Amino acid sequence: MCLTSTLTEDVRRASAFVPGHITGMFRIFDTYEDPLRRGSTGAGFAVTAGTHTEIKLVPSSTLEIEVEYNNKRIDAPVTQAVIRLMANDSGEQFKAFVQHDSSLPIGVGFGASGAGALGCALALGQVLNDPIGPDLAARFAHVAEVTNQTGLGDVIAQTVGGVEIRMKSGGPGFGEILNVPLSQSDTVILAGSPGLETREVLTDPVWRSRINQAGDHHIQDLLSDPTFEAFISCSRAFAEEIDLMPERVQIALHDLDAHSLTQSSMVMLGDSVYCFCEDSQKNTAIEVLTRHWKESDVLVTSVSSIGGRVV
Repeated sequence: MCLTSTLTEDVRRASAFVPGHITGMFRIFDTYEDPLRRGSTGAGFAVTAGTHTEIKLVPSSTLEIEVEYNNKRIDAPVTQAVIRLMANDSGEQFKAFVQHDSSLPIGVGFGASGAGALGCALALGQVLNDPIGPDLAARFAHVAEVTNQTGLGDVIAQTVGGVEIRMKSGGPGFGEILNVPLSQSDTVILAGSPGLETREVLTDPVWRSRINQAGDHHIQDLLSDPTFEAFISCSRAFAEEIDLMPERVQIALHDLDAHSLTQSSMVMLGDSVYCFCEDSQKNTAIEVLTRHWKESDVLVTSVSSIGGRVV
Protein backbone atom coordinates (compact mmCIF):
# COMPACT_ATOMS: atom_id res chain seq x y z
CA MET A 1 0.00 0.00 0.00
CA CYS A 2 1.36 3.40 -0.99
CA LEU A 3 0.65 4.86 2.44
CA THR A 4 3.36 2.80 4.10
CA SER A 5 6.15 4.84 2.55
CA THR A 6 5.28 7.75 4.86
CA LEU A 7 5.30 5.71 8.03
CA THR A 8 8.10 5.89 10.59
CA GLU A 9 9.16 4.07 13.71
CA ASP A 10 6.90 6.44 15.66
CA VAL A 11 3.78 4.98 14.08
CA ARG A 12 0.95 3.88 16.35
CA ARG A 13 -1.48 1.36 14.89
CA ALA A 14 -4.50 -0.73 15.78
CA SER A 15 -7.26 -2.65 14.01
CA ALA A 16 -10.90 -3.53 14.58
CA PHE A 17 -13.62 -5.56 12.91
CA VAL A 18 -17.28 -4.55 12.85
CA PRO A 19 -20.16 -6.60 11.40
CA GLY A 20 -22.62 -5.16 8.92
CA HIS A 21 -26.12 -4.35 10.11
CA ILE A 22 -29.53 -4.65 8.47
CA THR A 23 -32.48 -2.61 9.72
CA GLY A 24 -35.93 -4.15 9.25
CA MET A 25 -37.94 -1.28 10.75
CA PHE A 26 -37.37 1.87 12.73
CA ARG A 27 -38.80 4.97 14.35
CA ILE A 28 -36.90 8.28 14.22
CA PHE A 29 -35.82 10.14 17.38
CA ASP A 30 -33.45 12.86 16.17
CA THR A 31 -34.71 16.10 17.74
CA TYR A 32 -32.74 15.87 21.00
CA GLU A 33 -30.07 18.53 21.40
CA ASP A 34 -27.64 15.90 22.69
CA PRO A 35 -26.60 13.70 19.73
CA LEU A 36 -26.02 10.79 22.10
CA ARG A 37 -29.75 10.75 22.77
CA ARG A 38 -30.67 10.96 19.10
CA GLY A 39 -31.16 7.76 17.17
CA SER A 40 -33.97 5.33 16.49
CA THR A 41 -35.97 2.56 17.99
CA GLY A 42 -36.61 -0.42 15.77
CA ALA A 43 -35.23 -3.84 14.98
CA GLY A 44 -32.60 -5.48 12.82
CA PHE A 45 -29.68 -7.89 12.83
CA ALA A 46 -25.90 -7.91 12.50
CA VAL A 47 -24.20 -9.96 9.78
CA THR A 48 -20.79 -11.61 9.60
CA ALA A 49 -20.01 -9.71 6.41
CA GLY A 50 -18.38 -6.57 7.70
CA THR A 51 -15.46 -4.17 7.73
CA HIS A 52 -11.91 -4.56 8.99
CA THR A 53 -10.42 -1.17 9.82
CA GLU A 54 -6.76 -0.41 10.42
CA ILE A 55 -5.68 3.00 11.68
CA LYS A 56 -2.09 4.28 11.69
CA LEU A 57 -1.03 7.50 13.40
CA VAL A 58 2.20 9.34 12.68
CA PRO A 59 3.44 12.50 14.39
CA SER A 60 2.21 15.79 12.94
CA SER A 61 1.83 19.38 14.12
CA THR A 62 -1.65 19.51 12.55
CA LEU A 63 -4.50 17.03 12.24
CA GLU A 64 -4.49 15.33 8.85
CA ILE A 65 -6.69 12.43 7.74
CA GLU A 66 -6.43 10.07 4.78
CA VAL A 67 -9.00 7.30 4.24
CA GLU A 68 -9.13 4.38 1.82
CA TYR A 69 -12.03 1.98 1.30
CA ASN A 70 -11.02 -1.27 -0.38
CA ASN A 71 -7.82 0.43 -1.57
CA LYS A 72 -9.60 3.43 -3.11
CA ARG A 73 -9.17 6.91 -1.64
CA ILE A 74 -12.52 8.33 -0.45
CA ASP A 75 -13.69 11.46 1.38
CA ALA A 76 -15.32 9.39 4.16
CA PRO A 77 -17.04 12.24 6.06
CA VAL A 78 -18.21 9.92 8.87
CA THR A 79 -14.79 8.36 9.45
CA GLN A 80 -13.26 11.84 9.33
CA ALA A 81 -15.84 13.08 11.85
CA VAL A 82 -14.94 10.24 14.25
CA ILE A 83 -11.27 11.11 14.12
CA ARG A 84 -11.84 14.86 14.51
CA LEU A 85 -14.16 14.32 17.49
CA MET A 86 -11.74 11.98 19.23
CA ALA A 87 -8.68 14.12 18.44
CA ASN A 88 -10.41 17.19 19.79
CA ASP A 89 -11.50 15.34 22.93
CA SER A 90 -7.96 14.04 23.54
CA GLY A 91 -6.20 17.28 22.61
CA GLU A 92 -3.88 15.38 20.26
CA GLN A 93 -2.62 16.23 16.77
CA PHE A 94 -1.47 13.54 14.34
CA LYS A 95 -1.70 12.36 10.78
CA ALA A 96 -4.15 9.48 10.52
CA PHE A 97 -4.16 6.87 7.79
CA VAL A 98 -7.32 4.75 7.79
CA GLN A 99 -7.77 1.63 5.69
CA HIS A 100 -11.24 0.06 5.55
CA ASP A 101 -11.26 -3.42 3.98
CA SER A 102 -14.89 -4.37 3.61
CA SER A 103 -17.28 -6.83 2.01
CA LEU A 104 -20.05 -4.25 2.50
CA PRO A 105 -21.00 -2.07 -0.47
CA ILE A 106 -21.53 1.60 0.33
CA GLY A 107 -24.98 3.18 0.19
CA VAL A 108 -27.20 0.11 -0.02
CA GLY A 109 -28.35 -0.18 3.60
CA PHE A 110 -25.95 -2.86 4.84
CA GLY A 111 -24.47 -0.73 7.63
CA ALA A 112 -21.18 0.16 5.90
CA SER A 113 -21.11 3.68 7.31
CA GLY A 114 -21.71 2.51 10.87
CA ALA A 115 -19.17 -0.30 10.51
CA GLY A 116 -16.52 2.11 9.30
CA ALA A 117 -17.29 4.65 12.00
CA LEU A 118 -17.30 2.12 14.82
CA GLY A 119 -14.22 0.29 13.57
CA CYS A 120 -12.33 3.57 13.32
CA ALA A 121 -13.41 4.62 16.81
CA LEU A 122 -12.53 1.27 18.41
CA ALA A 123 -9.11 1.19 16.78
CA LEU A 124 -8.29 4.85 17.43
CA GLY A 125 -9.33 4.48 21.05
CA GLN A 126 -6.52 1.93 21.48
CA VAL A 127 -3.71 4.17 20.23
CA LEU A 128 -4.48 7.55 21.77
CA ASN A 129 -1.96 8.71 24.37
CA ASP A 130 -4.72 8.16 26.92
CA PRO A 131 -6.53 5.11 25.50
CA ILE A 132 -10.30 4.83 25.82
CA GLY A 133 -12.39 1.70 26.04
CA PRO A 134 -14.85 0.36 23.48
CA ASP A 135 -18.00 1.72 25.15
CA LEU A 136 -16.80 5.31 25.11
CA ALA A 137 -15.23 4.93 21.65
CA ALA A 138 -18.56 3.69 20.28
CA ARG A 139 -20.25 6.88 21.45
CA PHE A 140 -17.99 8.93 19.19
CA ALA A 141 -18.97 6.70 16.27
CA HIS A 142 -22.67 7.17 17.03
CA VAL A 143 -22.33 10.95 17.22
CA ALA A 144 -20.49 11.01 13.88
CA GLU A 145 -23.24 8.93 12.26
CA VAL A 146 -26.23 10.90 13.51
CA THR A 147 -24.69 14.32 12.88
CA ASN A 148 -23.88 13.31 9.31
CA GLN A 149 -27.40 11.87 8.93
CA THR A 150 -26.05 8.61 7.52
CA GLY A 151 -27.70 6.42 10.15
CA LEU A 152 -29.51 6.42 13.46
CA GLY A 153 -29.37 2.98 15.02
CA ASP A 154 -26.64 0.99 13.28
CA VAL A 155 -23.76 1.78 15.62
CA ILE A 156 -25.41 0.72 18.87
CA ALA A 157 -26.66 -2.47 17.19
CA GLN A 158 -23.21 -3.16 15.75
CA THR A 159 -21.69 -3.01 19.23
CA VAL A 160 -23.89 -5.91 20.34
CA GLY A 161 -24.54 -8.22 17.38
CA GLY A 162 -27.35 -10.74 16.92
CA VAL A 163 -30.98 -9.97 16.15
CA GLU A 164 -31.94 -6.92 18.16
CA ILE A 165 -34.86 -4.75 19.17
CA ARG A 166 -33.77 -1.18 19.88
CA MET A 167 -36.18 -0.33 22.70
CA LYS A 168 -34.85 3.15 23.49
CA SER A 169 -33.13 5.54 21.12
CA GLY A 170 -29.60 6.82 21.58
CA GLY A 171 -25.98 5.80 21.34
CA PRO A 172 -24.15 3.24 23.47
CA GLY A 173 -24.81 3.94 27.15
CA PHE A 174 -28.02 5.80 26.31
CA GLY A 175 -30.05 3.53 24.04
CA GLU A 176 -31.40 0.16 25.17
CA ILE A 177 -31.33 -3.12 23.25
CA LEU A 178 -33.12 -6.45 23.66
CA ASN A 179 -31.64 -9.42 21.78
CA VAL A 180 -34.06 -11.81 20.12
CA PRO A 181 -33.22 -15.54 19.87
CA LEU A 182 -32.76 -16.80 16.31
CA SER A 183 -35.11 -19.74 15.90
CA GLN A 184 -33.96 -20.97 12.48
CA SER A 185 -30.88 -21.13 10.25
CA ASP A 186 -28.71 -18.04 10.55
CA THR A 187 -28.01 -17.98 6.79
CA VAL A 188 -29.15 -14.76 5.16
CA ILE A 189 -28.86 -13.61 1.56
CA LEU A 190 -28.58 -9.89 0.89
CA ALA A 191 -29.11 -8.18 -2.45
CA GLY A 192 -28.91 -4.48 -3.06
CA SER A 193 -27.60 -1.49 -4.92
CA PRO A 194 -27.62 2.28 -4.32
CA GLY A 195 -31.04 3.88 -4.61
CA LEU A 196 -32.60 5.49 -1.57
CA GLU A 197 -30.57 8.26 0.05
CA THR A 198 -30.77 7.98 3.84
CA ARG A 199 -30.25 11.71 4.43
CA GLU A 200 -33.08 12.65 2.03
CA VAL A 201 -35.55 10.27 3.68
CA LEU A 202 -34.62 11.29 7.23
CA THR A 203 -35.13 14.99 6.45
CA ASP A 204 -38.35 14.73 4.41
CA PRO A 205 -41.37 15.57 6.63
CA VAL A 206 -43.77 13.34 4.71
CA TRP A 207 -41.54 10.27 4.90
CA ARG A 208 -40.67 10.99 8.53
CA SER A 209 -44.37 11.04 9.45
CA ARG A 210 -45.08 7.76 7.65
CA ILE A 211 -42.04 6.06 9.14
CA ASN A 212 -42.81 7.19 12.68
CA GLN A 213 -46.51 6.27 12.56
CA ALA A 214 -45.76 2.80 11.18
CA GLY A 215 -42.75 2.40 13.45
CA ASP A 216 -44.71 3.19 16.61
CA HIS A 217 -47.29 0.55 15.74
CA HIS A 218 -45.09 -2.30 14.56
CA ILE A 219 -42.32 -1.88 17.14
CA GLN A 220 -44.93 -2.11 19.86
CA ASP A 221 -46.29 -5.26 18.24
CA LEU A 222 -42.81 -6.76 18.22
CA LEU A 223 -42.18 -5.85 21.85
CA SER A 224 -45.37 -7.70 22.80
CA ASP A 225 -44.04 -10.80 21.00
CA PRO A 226 -40.21 -10.50 20.87
CA THR A 227 -39.54 -13.46 18.57
CA PHE A 228 -37.69 -13.87 15.30
CA GLU A 229 -40.94 -14.74 13.51
CA ALA A 230 -42.57 -11.53 14.77
CA PHE A 231 -39.50 -9.55 13.68
CA ILE A 232 -39.91 -10.78 10.12
CA SER A 233 -43.68 -10.21 9.95
CA CYS A 234 -43.54 -6.78 11.60
CA SER A 235 -40.67 -5.66 9.39
CA ARG A 236 -42.50 -6.74 6.24
CA ALA A 237 -45.67 -4.96 7.35
CA PHE A 238 -43.66 -1.85 8.18
CA ALA A 239 -41.95 -1.86 4.78
CA GLU A 240 -45.27 -2.17 2.95
CA GLU A 241 -46.96 0.49 5.07
CA ILE A 242 -44.39 3.28 4.67
CA ASP A 243 -44.59 2.93 0.85
CA LEU A 244 -40.88 3.48 0.21
CA MET A 245 -40.31 0.18 -1.61
CA PRO A 246 -38.58 0.57 -4.97
CA GLU A 247 -40.32 -1.41 -7.70
CA ARG A 248 -37.45 -3.87 -7.96
CA VAL A 249 -37.74 -4.67 -4.24
CA GLN A 250 -41.51 -5.25 -4.53
CA ILE A 251 -41.09 -7.61 -7.47
CA ALA A 252 -38.20 -9.48 -5.85
CA LEU A 253 -40.10 -10.03 -2.60
CA HIS A 254 -43.10 -11.39 -4.51
CA ASP A 255 -40.73 -13.69 -6.40
CA LEU A 256 -39.19 -14.91 -3.14
CA ASP A 257 -42.65 -15.51 -1.65
CA ALA A 258 -43.58 -17.58 -4.70
CA HIS A 259 -40.61 -19.85 -3.95
CA SER A 260 -41.59 -20.23 -0.27
CA LEU A 261 -38.76 -17.90 0.79
CA THR A 262 -41.05 -15.86 3.01
CA GLN A 263 -38.55 -14.87 5.71
CA SER A 264 -37.68 -11.82 3.64
CA SER A 265 -38.23 -8.07 3.54
CA MET A 266 -36.83 -4.73 2.42
CA VAL A 267 -33.58 -3.41 3.88
CA MET A 268 -33.97 0.01 5.51
CA LEU A 269 -32.97 2.12 3.73
CA GLY A 270 -31.95 0.85 0.33
CA ASP A 271 -32.92 -0.60 -3.03
CA SER A 272 -32.19 -3.84 -1.23
CA VAL A 273 -33.68 -6.97 0.34
CA TYR A 274 -32.71 -9.64 2.84
CA CYS A 275 -33.80 -13.27 2.78
CA PHE A 276 -33.33 -15.79 5.61
CA CYS A 277 -33.23 -19.36 4.38
CA GLU A 278 -32.20 -22.89 5.23
CA ASP A 279 -29.00 -24.13 3.62
CA SER A 280 -31.10 -26.31 1.33
CA GLN A 281 -32.84 -23.17 0.00
CA LYS A 282 -29.70 -21.08 -0.47
CA ASN A 283 -29.20 -21.79 -4.18
CA THR A 284 -32.85 -21.06 -4.92
CA ALA A 285 -32.66 -17.75 -3.07
CA ILE A 286 -29.52 -16.75 -4.98
CA GLU A 287 -31.12 -17.74 -8.28
CA VAL A 288 -34.21 -15.65 -7.53
CA LEU A 289 -32.26 -12.58 -6.42
CA THR A 290 -29.88 -12.65 -9.40
CA ARG A 291 -32.93 -12.20 -11.62
CA HIS A 292 -33.30 -8.74 -10.12
CA TRP A 293 -29.75 -7.71 -9.15
CA LYS A 294 -26.35 -8.36 -10.67
CA GLU A 295 -24.56 -11.38 -9.28
CA SER A 296 -21.99 -9.05 -7.73
CA ASP A 297 -24.81 -7.30 -5.82
CA VAL A 298 -25.84 -10.53 -4.04
CA LEU A 299 -24.08 -11.39 -0.79
CA VAL A 300 -24.34 -14.68 1.12
CA THR A 301 -23.70 -14.17 4.81
CA SER A 302 -25.05 -15.12 8.23
CA VAL A 303 -26.13 -13.51 11.47
CA SER A 304 -23.19 -12.35 13.60
CA SER A 305 -23.79 -13.18 17.26
CA ILE A 306 -21.09 -10.73 18.39
CA GLY A 307 -20.53 -7.06 17.70
CA GLY A 308 -17.56 -4.91 16.80
CA ARG A 309 -14.25 -5.58 18.52
CA VAL A 310 -10.56 -4.72 18.43
CA VAL A 311 -8.57 -7.39 16.59
